Amino acid sequence: MLRVLLTHTPPTRRKYYGERAVAASRASADLRLHEGDEALGPPDLIHAGRDVDVIIADRLTAGPAVVFGGLPRLKAFLRCAVDIRNVDVEAASAAGVPVTRATPGFNTSVSELAIGFMVDLSRGISRATADYRLGRLPDVRMGARCSELGSCRS
Repeated sequence: MLRVLLTHTPPTRRKYYGERAVAASRASADLRLHEGDEALGPPDLIHAGRDVDVIIADRLTAGPAVVFGGLPRLKAFLRCAVDIRNVDVEAASAAGVPVTRATPGFNTSVSELAIGFMVDLSRGISRATADYRLGRLPDVRMGARCSELGSCRS
């Protein structure tokens, strides 16, 4: 059975995974959990990962060269973050350990939200809604209309 170390602290683990996900992971792997309050430093990561095949690392757990040199059994280092700047990918590659990271899949959602906020602000939607809920007649504001050439007017 695959041996996996999840480096997230208990509060972070509850936030990102929850008990159901941890239980499901235990059904498919020998799951080891980090129970400390702080992120694992390199010596502690080497100790905790001494007999695991895969490390699933939170964004605060660094992967310097010493970790990959100290874990000859390690088969993969999976990063649960987009940022891998504190992982020595070159050292991992030299040790034959692939490093993965999360994709920035939230970019579209954040862009859509920003556009939605701009429409809300330009049209006063939230302001008008709040006024109606308070029993007030909202101020009438003219919207802006832009032509195909990009010029806007009220």
